[in-house]
Amino acid sequence: MKNRIGQVFTPIKWAEWLINKWNIYDAWLDGAHICDPTAGQGAFVIAMLKIAQKNGTPITAERLSRLTLIEMVPSHLDHFKRKVQQNYGINFPASQIYRQDIITETHERQYDILIGNPPWANFGDLPEGYKSQLKPYFIQEGLVQDTQQTLLGASRVDIAALVLKVVLGKLLKKNGTGYFYLPTSLFFGDGAHGGFRNYKANYRDFAIESVYEFTTTKVFDRVSTGYCCANFQVDTKQQFPITYFKEVDGKWIEHKTVPFKNPTDPWRIVENLDEINLDENLVIKLSSDQKPRQGVNTCGANSVFIFDDKPKHLPEEFLFPLVTKEIWRQNTPLPNKWILLPYDQDTGKPLSWDQIKKIDTLRNYLQNFQGTLQHRKGSLLRSFMKNGNWWALLGVGPYAFAPYKVIWQAYGKNHFTPIVLSSINGQIWQGNQAMHAFIPCWREDDAHRIKTELENPEIPMLLRQLNGAGKCNWAQPGKIKNIVL
Repeated sequence: MKNRIGQVFTPIKWAEWLINKWNIYDAWLDGAHICDPTAGQGAFVIAMLKIAQKNGTPITAERLSRLTLIEMVPSHLDHFKRKVQQNYGINFPASQIYRQDIITETHERQYDILIGNPPWANFGDLPEGYKSQLKPYFIQEGLVQDTQQTLLGASRVDIAALVLKVVLGKLLKKNGTGYFYLPTSLFFGDGAHGGFRNYKANYRDFAIESVYEFTTTKVFDRVSTGYCCANFQVDTKQQFPITYFKEVDGKWIEHKTVPFKNPTDPWRIVENLDEINLDENLVIKLSSDQKPRQGVNTCGANSVFIFDDKPKHLPEEFLFPLVTKEIWRQNTPLPNKWILLPYDQDTGKPLSWDQIKKIDTLRNYLQNFQGTLQHRKGSLLRSFMKNGNWWALLGVGPYAFAPYKVIWQAYGKNHFTPIVLSSINGQIWQGNQAMHAFIPCWREDDAHRIKTELENPEIPMLLRQLNGAGKCNWAQPGKIKNIVL
């Protein structure tokens, strides 16, 4: 499992594209020492050899001595060596190949240029044993403040951020440069990547100089996350604005990026810096218990908790209407799905087993799925379940049972349309995981005030500038919180 973490191989033609984009091949010919610190099957080094062959440039022992691969999976390195032998008749020097985990093992050499494609995987998706091994490094590199944060929102920190912090800080010579394919979440993630955006690695400053975001071109097959390539320089402080090229109708259109408010904030993309106007009128007055929230998360157990029709064999007081996209098309909201929440509505806490035992239908139903529910994964869920509440869900608290919700579609959209929902036959509407976000309200007039203020046209404009249109983080709670508080 560890050997396949975040594995997204770069096609040779796109390795070649990146090399040509930043004249890395010419730098190699001029004497630069180049390393791919997460080499996989060596696409970037193979691309360098391919360009040399195409140009009729001799591939000498001296030039090979300035190309280095680091990779933790032996079979990938074996594949690389075979391919170089078959295609170029070269026995690649063993002195330039390192079998290492670049995060956990020390590499003694430094280089002028780093190139590559670090692994893409969130901390929360890593195998449990490897998570424990990496936690100290996430803290050491400033990506999270403590191990508890890795259970919360910081579990979304991408391992690519950790790899970059390590290699930029430790593997580059003074004023060295790096060129990488990366998930765009490193630059636009709401809270999880603030630690990456302190622009420091191993006590060295680093700066992103330019970014190219792919929007229609498929560089990587079967990858749904947004991605880009970017160039870095160490030992220089980050300056804004950053030049940001966005793919539009097959052309690279130049934009500028700046942090939203604070230096470590997600970036805003604008074509003209005159578009940046932080309007204090966007601030919305909310009470301390009204922060934006995400919908209920079953943690992989939708088939247990969610129903297309309201089940008659379960107690009605624990069945709640579940928001779906159809709600935004209806004049009078009618439920298309229902969700089972075995919770105390007054406290927002899971029912105790003693309470559940008194309700035969609920007890029998949950017991039928006990094995399934007990084997759900996720650090935060597991921490809840240590108390024995194997029927618990995430995203449920007193706020879930507030009599009114100002709710909006938070995932994959490019429009922002908040609505007010209350209840169906006394049962409160519930948002569905990351698809929806909401602000809980305890008074109807307060809910309509907040809805009206959220309809400010500057909010969707900002959401688009924050690069969320059509993406999973379009209007997630953290992003809306940053805008309106």
